[in-house]
Amino acid sequence: MKISDLEANSNFESLRVRILSKQGPTRVGSRAKGMKFVWNLLLADETGTTVLSLWGVHTGDNFKTGEVIQISNGWCKLYAGAKQVSLGREGKIAKVPDDPTLPRQLEP
Repeated sequence: MKISDLEANSNFESLRVRILSKQGPTRVGSRAKGMKFVWNLLLADETGTTVLSLWGVHTGDNFKTGEVIQISNGWCKLYAGAKQVSLGREGKIAKVPDDPTLPRQLEP
């Protein structure tokens, strides 16, 4: 699947993307669930960009800008008017060999 094919509030089987940047961990808190940490990774393929949210204080430490990853059994949602992906309950993420067809930076 490509980023442009993602549909909000739907799961997807597989998405191969490059990490363009990462931010985090950012503290997120609520009364009901307490303090949590989230990382936001900006991802790209040849059709566009999206953000992957990873929950946990050290989850983003496992990935570097420029790496290619594959997300399997992920979830797409609409957040602040933009499509965003997460692993959901069943999702998996893995580093995969470089794919030269994936962009290395945002196009101006």
